Amino acid sequence: MIDIAINIDSSFVPYSHVMLYSLEESNKEESFAVHVVNVGLDDCHKDEFVTRHPKMTFHFYDIDNDKVANLPMWRKDYVSPATYLRIFMPDLIPASVNKVLFLDCDTLVLDSIRPLWDTNLETDDHMIAAVEERSPYDTQKPQELNYDENLSYFNAGVVLVNLKAMRDFQFTHKASLFIDEHRKTLRHHDQDIMNALTAGRATFISCRWNLLDFFTYKKPDIQNRRMNDLHEALANPAVVHFSNKRKPWRYNCDNPFRNLYLNKASQYGVAVGSSWELNTKRTMRRLLYSILLKRSKYIEPDNVPYLSTLSCKTK
Repeated sequence: MIDIAINIDSSFVPYSHVMLYSLEESNKEESFAVHVVNVGLDDCHKDEFVTRHPKMTFHFYDIDNDKVANLPMWRKDYVSPATYLRIFMPDLIPASVNKVLFLDCDTLVLDSIRPLWDTNLETDDHMIAAVEERSPYDTQKPQELNYDENLSYFNAGVVLVNLKAMRDFQFTHKASLFIDEHRKTLRHHDQDIMNALTAGRATFISCRWNLLDFFTYKKPDIQNRRMNDLHEALANPAVVHFSNKRKPWRYNCDNPFRNLYLNKASQYGVAVGSSWELNTKRTMRRLLYSILLKRSKYIEPDNVPYLSTLSCKTK
């Protein structure tokens, strides 16, 4: 049994289904328990999860909106306060569960997650296994958060979490104190908190486990020392993460995996985006780009080894 954790509000239910279907499709030999930490899910939403994914076992943890409503958010944020739900996982998920794989709901799982699940976090009592962020976040964020910049900084969209170590550390309690002390500086919300509190106790893993949006630029936004890892990830991605605010169900998404996402959503019978967003607005945008002679900064799908084998092209 592999324990998966997600945190959502009602607006992300459809995208959660796409992620979970892709997880099932790519891991047909596995069984999953899904821990849904949520704000605002009603019984209909919960029944939909159970109905759509009968081979998965679901556990729901309801958080009052008041508990997250006043947590630090910023005017230009494209995420909701539900992003902070990750910090409550160690206290909410039963003590019998020693680790979970957290997956953001704007991800697409394309390969077996068993090798990631089997990562040993007990060595040196590590709490986290995650993918390192791009520059300058790898040095800038530690400076802002007041820890050694040599320890770098990870993206929290795909994270293997040692719940036992986090409980022993009293992570949720310390996270609440950290928010009170750093309310004005948490520009990346709970991701900042997780990095600051687990600094020195995080294991960095291949970017194939969290292929971030800016890794798919023509000039990829990644450190030179990681280029070989990126080339391998583009040939064999395990989890694609649409980490930019321009999600695949929006008209302005140029991520090379966008069309694959939409094709799979259709295959799974999940409605994402509107016809106006996906067709009319996108056509208008592409016309404007052609008039202005603008080029996308993303790799063309034909130049992504994994996608070229699927003949999946962005429209």
